[in-house]
Amino acid sequence: MAVILLAQATPAQAADSTQYGRDSSRGLGVAVPFSGFTDRNGQAVPISGAVGVDLVLGSTAQPYLPCQNYNPQTGTGDTFINACEVRGSYTTYTRFATGQGILFPHGYFMPDVQPDYVNGGSLRTDWGARTAGLSLEFYPDVALDQEYVHSRFYVDYFNYRANGWTYSYHVGTIKLVTLADPGTTRIIGTVTRNGAAPAAKEIKFTIFGGDARSSADYPISSFAVTYSNGTDWTSGAMYAGAQRVTVDDTATGHQCVYDLPRISGPDNRLDFDVARPGFGRGDGHCNF
Repeated sequence: MAVILLAQATPAQAADSTQYGRDSSRGLGVAVPFSGFTDRNGQAVPISGAVGVDLVLGSTAQPYLPCQNYNPQTGTGDTFINACEVRGSYTTYTRFATGQGILFPHGYFMPDVQPDYVNGGSLRTDWGARTAGLSLEFYPDVALDQEYVHSRFYVDYFNYRANGWTYSYHVGTIKLVTLADPGTTRIIGTVTRNGAAPAAKEIKFTIFGGDARSSADYPISSFAVTYSNGTDWTSGAMYAGAQRVTVDDTATGHQCVYDLPRISGPDNRLDFDVARPGFGRGDGHCNF
């Protein structure tokens, strides 16, 4: 479930949250004026799902993600790793019950004090005061994972102070869309190893890209994390636009990254043979 914030970013080498300064003028922390998902007519939709949020310290150009600074073997990492709802991944992971919809009536908030998910009680992290950016990624419905577009957006500017918080640009709402809606796309293809199907979940695909806008005209994109199924694979629904496809062969550690120009529609094809150099393609950047 962990998704890298920015596929093209180089993480900063700082080791800990405490190495980043805090802005005491932010009050209780930072917030994003985002309300949730709607249908095509702007009405709330009774879906279930989840929202994962990555906290970024430092800067967008040199990001440090405290909750991804975690060693599962030793159980150590950032000073405030116990404040991460998903250690090694998202800072917060908000689940929504079936039928309730994905809704944030007052927006999303990153306070200066977080729950201690290991020992109980709370931790003063000053993460709200330290925030450089917040990346929000949406999982609309587990039961229909590849049918709905998985939206994401990133905010790194907080300048409006109200009610004790400092807010980002207004994001508004996001329309829940599928391949039946305009402005969407999908990638399909086959993946083999010497002509045979790889083992289940052996080949991993991570896709970022596409272009869309929220109700407040804020830029949003899409993402997908999926695995081959026999010899077939698909990204599921994405926003139309340029895409970056990362293919990982977990059996060998080999990886290739492919940058696709703007694509649209449901019939974009990428086939791979992971036993061949470049996974059988000449248009990728590979580590072998």
